[in-house]
Amino acid sequence: MTFRVLVLCALVAACGDDDRRGPGDAGPRVDGGDSGSPLDSGPDTTLDRDAGPPLDPFDPANGCGAAAIETEQLPGSVLLVFDASGSMQADTSGERPPVGASKWSLATGAITSVLASMPDELNVGLMLFPAPGGGDECNVAPVPQVAVGPLGTTRGMISSQLSITPGGGQTPAIDATRAGWEYMLPLAFPGERGVILVTDGAENCDTDAGDVMSFHNEARTNDLAYGVSTYAVGLTTTNNLLSGLAYNGGTPRTETCMPMCTSEGEACMTSADCGGGTCSEFPFIGRVCFGSPSGECCHYDISEGAFRDEFEMALREIAERFLDSCVFDLPRGADPAMFDPTRVNVGVTFSGEARRVLSRTDDTSVDSWNYTTPDNTSIVIQGPICDELLSGDATVEIVLGCPTILI
Repeated sequence: MTFRVLVLCALVAACGDDDRRGPGDAGPRVDGGDSGSPLDSGPDTTLDRDAGPPLDPFDPANGCGAAAIETEQLPGSVLLVFDASGSMQADTSGERPPVGASKWSLATGAITSVLASMPDELNVGLMLFPAPGGGDECNVAPVPQVAVGPLGTTRGMISSQLSITPGGGQTPAIDATRAGWEYMLPLAFPGERGVILVTDGAENCDTDAGDVMSFHNEARTNDLAYGVSTYAVGLTTTNNLLSGLAYNGGTPRTETCMPMCTSEGEACMTSADCGGGTCSEFPFIGRVCFGSPSGECCHYDISEGAFRDEFEMALREIAERFLDSCVFDLPRGADPAMFDPTRVNVGVTFSGEARRVLSRTDDTSVDSWNYTTPDNTSIVIQGPICDELLSGDATVEIVLGCPTILI
């Protein structure tokens, strides 16, 4: 991919308020109020409902000069929420003591290898659950053991934390993920933000079915409304909690995957009732199906046979999403003091195609752009065009000076 930014129309009169045009309520409008968010914080400055399409800020005929300034993608920030329960001391077939390497040693080795290959600029942190130190086995630390920061700083601290011996028998995956969200939501890092839940078992601290539904709804809200996506990785475990989390957290592995992909959690007498899964006894809830395949799941499902390689591949794939993001630095022109966030427009040109001029909106589901931080220092290109951008040869252009086109 090729990325560059063009600064056009640097507050010249030709792109003043008198030139703003819009098609009315059904189409784009131009921003004439304060920047900020939400987008409707300023007045609707659409002037002529019959004047046709809005002004093209990239068209030289509109009187804008051009000067080239480089931009760059901004690395994202991710918190690894990692299972340190006692079951991680078993081997990949569940034997404990392990026959050969334990899941813990294989998984931590994969994490260390992936982090060693990532650039220092990627922001990564670590939260272990249950909280190390004994006590209540359903206890979750309120903040990560390693705060999210540049890998150049956190890489060694993460490796140190992973040198512990996993202990507690419980798996408070829901509360741990929620703690991860609460930590990530207020972070002001400009790039993509996300949480990766990695566990080898079913939730056994919060077993209320209604709370699981609420949990999945929170994942959806955090992704769509606040820009914090959630990935889920099951280490030799497949269940609807993880599949639904990935689906609602904005990271389904395929378009055809099912959030409720197994008969997981259904009451059973023997494993024959579970369609290929295992009928197991769980505290407080009795005998239920575990790991029952019935459809394509949305999370990363790490198998017993190629455990280390599959987990490392999954982590690397996820990490690269936070490196090759659709978030870009926003240069402020030759005179930053004159920068006006209500006079920014974005275009994307794919090889061999005409430029697509994007409107600004809070709706992340449509091809558009928006600011990522309150201080308007970076932008995100959102909607299906983001995936096109990451997989194609494209030029990203940001132009300053003409009123922002809004949806």
